[in-house]
Amino acid sequence: MSSSAPHSSASSSAGSVSGFPEEDLREGGRDNPGYFAARLGQPLEEGRYCIVRKLGWGHYSSVWLAKDRGEDRFVALKILTCAATKALLPGPDQRSDEQRMLEKIASANPAHRGYRHNLAYFDAFSIKGPHGLHRCLVTEVVGYGVDYIRKLRDDGDRRIAPSTVKRVVRQVLLALEYLHDVCGIVHTDLKHDNILFRPRELTSVVSHELTENPSITYDCGTETNPSVIPVVSQVLPLSAQGSIHERNLDVVLADVGHSQWKERHFQELIQPDALRAPEVILGYPWSTPADIWSLGCLVTEWLIGFWLFEPNREKLWSYEEDHLARMTEALDAHFEPSLLQNSKHRDTFFKPNGSFAHFTEHREPTWPLRKLLESESQLGDEVDLAERFLRRCLQLTPEKRAVARELVDDPWLAEL
Repeated sequence: MSSSAPHSSASSSAGSVSGFPEEDLREGGRDNPGYFAARLGQPLEEGRYCIVRKLGWGHYSSVWLAKDRGEDRFVALKILTCAATKALLPGPDQRSDEQRMLEKIASANPAHRGYRHNLAYFDAFSIKGPHGLHRCLVTEVVGYGVDYIRKLRDDGDRRIAPSTVKRVVRQVLLALEYLHDVCGIVHTDLKHDNILFRPRELTSVVSHELTENPSITYDCGTETNPSVIPVVSQVLPLSAQGSIHERNLDVVLADVGHSQWKERHFQELIQPDALRAPEVILGYPWSTPADIWSLGCLVTEWLIGFWLFEPNREKLWSYEEDHLARMTEALDAHFEPSLLQNSKHRDTFFKPNGSFAHFTEHREPTWPLRKLLESESQLGDEVDLAERFLRRCLQLTPEKRAVARELVDDPWLAEL
């Protein structure tokens, strides 16, 4: 695997629709939720931290590599936007409990086998910026992730080798086992960008990168004294040697900014659209099985190279009903009456007899899971085992899905 990552979304690869090169830092920037415009070399927290590189950004934060002079180590600073900082405040408008969750993950049970596959948390502090207050979360430094591996090939093939998939999946499951069983947390935002890898020998990697690929800013053109100098996101590689073998990939499940406590939800609509579990769409009580559904969708995508479900909005039925219909096609299954009976949105999508309210048929139905794996993957004689694993994840009824600690020992993953 090559080591030089492009501008990637270890935080976000979306780019800015505003025309600003990355997050919109302009004073009157459109929909600017108040990013902190950090500078290279800037000291923070009374000089303890010194910013040396920008690692990435997302809709709710920017992430920076910094030297922690107090502990003589490199750390990542996740600087939340003003809006994301306000979302942490207790009360009726609270939308995130990211800091408390990171504290729980850090302290609950460091001896657990899944502990090391969650992002290590060190500290937090606040910064006053021109837009208001920013919470800054101090964590370990991670490098590129699954999204980068998917885009390594020049021919546009987004499949990942089954051997790599299995190594990554087993470690993600260990991380989820710890979150679900020990911490009482539902991640809710499993996706390529949040499954990252820990660099080997971090100090060597950072030293090598800062020498060979110095941190840079964008060209501000003819403006002599711009109010903000945007910094280029430069994701760290995993090794100073330029490549790393798949057996050395060390998975870190990151970003609990959207995560929910099992016993307390700040919002009910969770997960990226294409990875959303059926119970979430239906308004059925959801919990940790929703993460297992997302993982099943992701693993299928890694194996076949494209989304398992690509719903559309049709003339006669909605995007959500289309999504539910495609689930039944791919899995050759139907929604159980007991599930529908306890779903708040049942009547939106289903008739009293259990048939779809508006959906009739697809001109291009989603292929059955088995056919997709046989036709599109590189599994070879592992199709049977892989299909059985995926069906343990992709049960329409959440209570029938296997849990993370069971899936860790699945026969398919044992074939490493």
